[in-house]
Amino acid sequence: MIACRPVVVAVLLLGLSACSSGSDDPAPDAGTPGTAAPSSSAPAPADDASYVALGDSFTAGPGITEQQPDSGLCQRSTRNWPALLATDVGLPVTDVSCSGATTADLVETVTSGVLDKGPRLVTVSSGGNDGGLFSSLLQACAGGGGTCSDYVRDQVPGILQKTTDDLAALLDDVTTKVPDAQVVLVGYPRIAPDTGSCPAIGISDTAPVLAAETALDAALADAGQRAGVPYVSLRDGSSGHDACAGADAWTNGVSAPSGDGIIFHPNARGMQGVAKIVGQAVERAAG
Repeated sequence: MIACRPVVVAVLLLGLSACSSGSDDPAPDAGTPGTAAPSSSAPAPADDASYVALGDSFTAGPGITEQQPDSGLCQRSTRNWPALLATDVGLPVTDVSCSGATTADLVETVTSGVLDKGPRLVTVSSGGNDGGLFSSLLQACAGGGGTCSDYVRDQVPGILQKTTDDLAALLDDVTTKVPDAQVVLVGYPRIAPDTGSCPAIGISDTAPVLAAETALDAALADAGQRAGVPYVSLRDGSSGHDACAGADAWTNGVSAPSGDGIIFHPNARGMQGVAKIVGQAVERAAG
């Protein structure tokens, strides 16, 4: 990566640590998101003709204008994929996605009662922040040399095993609380391309990053299968839309246009793409 590596990694680490759902603090600037402790205020339960979205920053849409005025440090965009999906399926959405959220945070959100009135649709997207996966991966890969491949080989498998267990347990809890709801697990769009270097993410050898992304996708699929919840992988749908795809990119690399997401996160185009893929999956499952 270029000389700005330390700055990029520092901003990334801050961006991934902003959280947890329900904060009423003023939203920080999208390029340098701050941190917050999980809020103690419980979200209002969603009714039985509604949709609940649980997720992290890849769901919330930090930096994508306009931000939802009540989202605080969770940094939820009015144009994130749950908002777009809600319009497509014709259901009001209770969006409790939050930048920095881990699967453990989502467990707390579910425990707070957001599902108590039995929503019709629930989407869950989590795993990238568990064990510091995304932040540690990109920090390791910004270091160059063997650090990136060593991290993917030595650390990622253990992190993903716990993620699989925790996410399967979360999904079991959700389906138990709302047995009549359509519950869908949603994956992550690509950051790294299938082959070659990627100047947009500042990493000369993207193979380890690609391996970690693929392993995360497999872990999420395993969690969904264990819980009996359909998994919507975004690997195929976001092919050709990685951070190095220029005008076709669904995710930002080491830089992000003002108002169109933050670094290493989805942009507005990506949110539209994800909403379409998830919407098609929901429609198919509904029959």
